[in-house]
Amino acid sequence: MSKQITISMPEFITVGQYQDFGTLDHLTQTQKIIRIVSAITKHSETDVMKWNATSLFKVYKDLNNSINEIEPAFLPIFEWEGQTWGFQPIHKMSAGEYIDLETRLKDGITKLHEVLAILYRPIKEHKFDSYEWKLKYNYKYVIGKTENLFKYYTLEDYDVEKRTWREEQFKSLPINLALGAYNFFLFVGEKFSKDLRISFLEMYKKMTKKEREEVEQLLNTTDGSTPFITSLTKEESSTLQETKE
Repeated sequence: MSKQITISMPEFITVGQYQDFGTLDHLTQTQKIIRIVSAITKHSETDVMKWNATSLFKVYKDLNNSINEIEPAFLPIFEWEGQTWGFQPIHKMSAGEYIDLETRLKDGITKLHEVLAILYRPIKEHKFDSYEWKLKYNYKYVIGKTENLFKYYTLEDYDVEKRTWREEQFKSLPINLALGAYNFFLFVGEKFSKDLRISFLEMYKKMTKKEREEVEQLLNTTDGSTPFITSLTKEESSTLQETKE
């Protein structure tokens, strides 16, 4: 008779756990399952390897279903680990913040905790003392408010050293919040970049011939650090050609 296995399903998956799942490609499928089950249930890998295969695969199936059912939730503000955090809107970002984000976004989920430490910073001033908060998992969020919360708070200034301190801390953030912020930034970033390209094209049409020549020289020599220029589509590039005098 097989020994009954008792496990405690976690309330949520953390950023760190989610990232670990993406670093197991060098393992066999069964080794991956053992590693994931161990990480989530807190049973040691040695103990998990003693389970019978049927029980192991059943536990993994339940855990995998929970992972696949994670619903990203974007919160502009939340209370977590004794601090109220606010999301930095893209239109308020400094060039340094944006460059740091671009560098880390190239690595996808593996740098997610570093991305979060840029997107979220402690709130130093706010106007939502009367808001109602609700507890979920290990964080609190505002309920009953649908207006734009960005205008009700001010974040502490961006500091690279403080960001570095907080990166490991964000590995313990629930993954639903992390994915919500990640997806929101990518969506807004794409729109922001598109708006910049449109604005650039409108300005280009009003430039003198000399100004256009200077811009074209920049287009030919850019190193890729100017997103709204280097990401011009073929159609937009054609528009540049059509507007030449």
